[in-house]
Amino acid sequence: MHVVHTESVKALGGQSLRLIAEARRLREAFGYRVTVVGVEGSEFHRRAPADIDFVPFRFPAHGPQHGPVQYLRARRLLRRLAPDVVHTHSSRDAWVFGVAARMLGLPIVRGRHVSKPVRGGPLGRLVYTRLADTFTASGPTVARTLIDGGVARSEDVWVTPAGLDFERFDAAARDPDFLRRELELPAGARIVGSACNLRHMKGIDVLLAAFDLLRADEVDAHLVLAGQSGAGRFDEHRARHPGRVHPLGFRDDIERVLGGFDVLAMASRSHEGIPGAILQAMALGVPVVGMDAGGIADVVIDGRTGMLVPPEDARGLADRLASVLALAPADREAMTARALALVRGDYGLDTVVGRYVEAYERALAKRAGRGA
Repeated sequence: MHVVHTESVKALGGQSLRLIAEARRLREAFGYRVTVVGVEGSEFHRRAPADIDFVPFRFPAHGPQHGPVQYLRARRLLRRLAPDVVHTHSSRDAWVFGVAARMLGLPIVRGRHVSKPVRGGPLGRLVYTRLADTFTASGPTVARTLIDGGVARSEDVWVTPAGLDFERFDAAARDPDFLRRELELPAGARIVGSACNLRHMKGIDVLLAAFDLLRADEVDAHLVLAGQSGAGRFDEHRARHPGRVHPLGFRDDIERVLGGFDVLAMASRSHEGIPGAILQAMALGVPVVGMDAGGIADVVIDGRTGMLVPPEDARGLADRLASVLALAPADREAMTARALALVRGDYGLDTVVGRYVEAYERALAKRAGRGA
């Protein structure tokens, strides 16, 4: 089978990185041919690995996001690629390649990665009701937005969070002192970390405010931020906490970075699926404090597999981070063991990719039935 994934996200972040891992596993475990169509000239395009069949496409930078010219260009590309299934992932590509795939009679799987309610009236909902045969959703909460929003039936939705490669994210191989060595911190330093594209919806300003309240000097706490951000964004906080705020930028060795955290903080505001960094930290045995936003509560069960804080609550986040850092070793190990059992049970890469295959087969069957 040949699957074409389309993705109009430009950044090399969680959504595009998981697509790379999933494309590889579809090829290696199922023998599929996989092509990824992404934004020409984007960071994803520039940094896509050589073993991924990446085809650049010019999405409009300004003006209407889609129109006849875009549809015809996308149709021409799909005719050349000749896929069996088209799997769309974001708004612009879902419209452009959804219409193009319909022109060619191709089955469409629509990936949904955010928990934002489906709105937009009848026209805005067409991308779900007419330009998709089945759906993949990045967590149970995301799936419910499709079903409760009336655009998908439960039998056509597969829950597919970012799948974990347990050989890469292995708690037994974790090096908890990796970052202390890299950043030349004292052995007793405590590392609060976050890993994401450092943008507004991720609540990085809330995390910085929480760090201001943490009394970092008293507990020798350091804040480590892994992910893309604008130059100079953290200068004010670095000046306020000399030697304690450490932006790392994008990291290819995220398993080592996450494994070096004493606690992962995810301060997202809203509309999250299940952030991949949370699942990865849990697989590595790192405790998690997250905001109760979107699908985070699907895996961060307060007091059981992590700790939850209401969105925007910097004081609450600071208090919960301090509580985790003060946990007795036995309590910490019990929490991380429950989290590890959760992700090992349902969030492995093979499990997620297997659900992709089921969604593809269902989409193929539905289109064949309509054709007949």
